[in-house]
Amino acid sequence: MTHSRVVLLQPGDHLLIGNLKALGDEGLEALHEVLPRLREALRLGGVVAFEDDVTIASALPLVPASDAVVLRVFERETVEENFRVLAAWVEANGIDPETVAADWLTIELHGEQRLIRYRAYRTTADGRRLRDPGDRSRAWTIERVAPLLVDLELPDPSERHPG
Repeated sequence: MTHSRVVLLQPGDHLLIGNLKALGDEGLEALHEVLPRLREALRLGGVVAFEDDVTIASALPLVPASDAVVLRVFERETVEENFRVLAAWVEANGIDPETVAADWLTIELHGEQRLIRYRAYRTTADGRRLRDPGDRSRAWTIERVAPLLVDLELPDPSERHPG
């Protein structure tokens, strides 16, 4: 049984296409040639093809979950004070700690999926950090979202009560 869907796209959207394994090598090769032209013609933010199902973990870097419920916020001071613990934690969650700006982090819930939202440095192909075009005195960062795989063992200051 074949299921059909209607997908509404507008310029700037990201198109993720899944379950393409059945196309075979020739079909995938042909699709690979067409995707950049499709992206350009529709002025999409990106087009990504997956041989298997598209999972939320693979889609999150492209599709931030803006309607997620914030479970915990780590402000700049907390990030700076606990940098080593947080660096080990983000690495355990598949995030390179060298890319994370010491700005803020949140743990969020989007449906059943727990997420980490953070600011990542924009870099060149060789890993050098770029300057923000809007403020040359700052590093250029972009918001990223990753699935939470490993819980954080750090006291939550909001849970402390005055004695």
